[in-house]
Amino acid sequence: MKNPNEKLTPKAELLKSIGDRMEFLRKLEGYTNHDVFSYDKGINRTQYGKYENGKSDIRISTLIRIIHSYNEMTIEKFFEGVKIPDEFIKSITKSE
Repeated sequence: MKNPNEKLTPKAELLKSIGDRMEFLRKLEGYTNHDVFSYDKGINRTQYGKYENGKSDIRISTLIRIIHSYNEMTIEKFFEGVKIPDEFIKSITKSE
């Protein structure tokens, strides 16, 4: 079991932020659970749940397909609600 006080890695923070945004948008459309939403949108139910929980990395092609499944959503508008940790960006620029 994970310690609730344990600090998330930058990647884990990013995945959680993306998942939180997905959950927010799903609920905004009136879906109370991810099962019905994913079924209606033709997305694998189990995998979608993992994305919302920030437990699974998401391929960019899958994310774009999910973003466009929300009503009147664009990639730009989706990411307005996503916090990208500074440490994540710094770790990418260090490895280049």
